[in-house]
Amino acid sequence: MHQIAAGVVLYSAELRPHRSATPRTAMTIVLLVAVVWAIVIATFVAAGAWPVLPFLGLELLLLLLLFRLNQRAGNACEAIALTAAALTVRRTDHWGKQSQVSFPPHWLQVNLEPDPTRDNRLELRSHGRSLIIGSFLLPEEREQLAFSLRRALRRLTAG
Repeated sequence: MHQIAAGVVLYSAELRPHRSATPRTAMTIVLLVAVVWAIVIATFVAAGAWPVLPFLGLELLLLLLLFRLNQRAGNACEAIALTAAALTVRRTDHWGKQSQVSFPPHWLQVNLEPDPTRDNRLELRSHGRSLIIGSFLLPEEREQLAFSLRRALRRLTAG
């Protein structure tokens, strides 16, 4: 039986929320809406209803702000690294704040539990501590992550 060095990463994964629109796509959508709004504004101003102008401008500004917030939320990340010494989950929230939790791998349980609101919930548990991971993933992706984590832990504990 060979010994695995404590610092060697045996398994790693980086989890990120899905974003269907890239920043460029979001800006394109805002610009298209702005063009349509410009036509609507011109129509209202020509009819003498110029007070509509600031409200449509505020709507456009709100749309831009919401797209920016959506893109920022996509910057969240969970990085998982398994070594012989620990399974470490490093989280970065959408504001850039980081936190880190480590579990001893030899006693770690990877639980995939049904959750009525999200189909399933992936939980790491060891020595009375637990951590929910991958909450922003699709249920099938959480199942795949649970499978690969269990396989990596089995290889570590068997070897």
